Amino acid sequence: MKTTNLILIVSLWITSAALAAEPVPVTHEQFQAVQADGTSSFVQGGPARVILQGIVLNSPERWFDPTANDTLAPWQMGGQWEIYIQGEADDHAGTALWMGQNYGNGPGYENYPNQQWLDEICRVNHDPNTAYIFSPGDRVRVTGRYLFYKGKLNINENHEVGDDFDFKIELVEPAVGLPQPKIVELSELKDVDDNEIFDPNRLTGCEYYQSRRIRIKDVSIIDPENWAPDNTITIQDSDGLTFPVRLGVGAGLGRYDCPTGRIDVIGILDQSAPGYPPNIDNTKGYRLLVLDYDGNGLVLTNRGHKRGNLPGDINGDFKVDLEDLAEMAANWLQSRDGLWGCSN
Repeated sequence: MKTTNLILIVSLWITSAALAAEPVPVTHEQFQAVQADGTSSFVQGGPARVILQGIVLNSPERWFDPTANDTLAPWQMGGQWEIYIQGEADDHAGTALWMGQNYGNGPGYENYPNQQWLDEICRVNHDPNTAYIFSPGDRVRVTGRYLFYKGKLNINENHEVGDDFDFKIELVEPAVGLPQPKIVELSELKDVDDNEIFDPNRLTGCEYYQSRRIRIKDVSIIDPENWAPDNTITIQDSDGLTFPVRLGVGAGLGRYDCPTGRIDVIGILDQSAPGYPPNIDNTKGYRLLVLDYDGNGLVLTNRGHKRGNLPGDINGDFKVDLEDLAEMAANWLQSRDGLWGCSN
């Protein structure tokens, strides 16, 4: 074979490989497609990286504690970071973006040392072009790799700390607003026997609302003794149908009492299915995520800062007093990893 022909073949192979590695734009609906057993349809021959666009639904530090800790025992993840982004218009689906610190606490992977973890979450909390800090209600574009985990396909780093596995988040438009939560009856999520409804076509049931913001009306909390940050409570409607609500680590969940009586709940429908593939004949792990609470008493949700606007009113009771001072003192000189001390 002539040298020029060999060079041409190698050049074409390199070009083809580079093109094959280019990220592919997809919709959330395409990305989250599943098979009859609940496993992903998309990963069968899918591209190495994808591009997704949507609205940020949550602040990551109200869901997982991002605090760096690289000295934990095996299988302890240390700092974690996760946001959900929801598709718009006809793209009726959503996707979670997750990252953890101690991948190496499982076999075959490396951990992020503390400073490198801080750099990583600083990076994903900020738009790379403007240094803008992402917040719920921003429209963003995400480019990254993915893995299927517990019933849904997540954008993540494939448990690798190398730069080639980083995902990127870019601001498209700030402050477009959170999507209006879809009103959903528990009868749309559970059958008459209180079993989760699973539709592999994702046209009905829990799959239809997965990773999206919904509102469940007129329910009560039947196990208020479980009210605590990073815990699970259960809601029940007038027909006896139930649904688990996973609470985040937002400050309001420890500051305010559990709401009583008939309430509404606004949160993100999530899936964390046991087993692999997901056990679609028993529990499928669907749950509603409520990451913070503003203490309003009628709707289990967080609407941001309460009325009053008094500087120093830390606990939101419309008065600046010793209770605010005590809460500030309890957090004196603490900082929030990934938001404080970032170089950008």
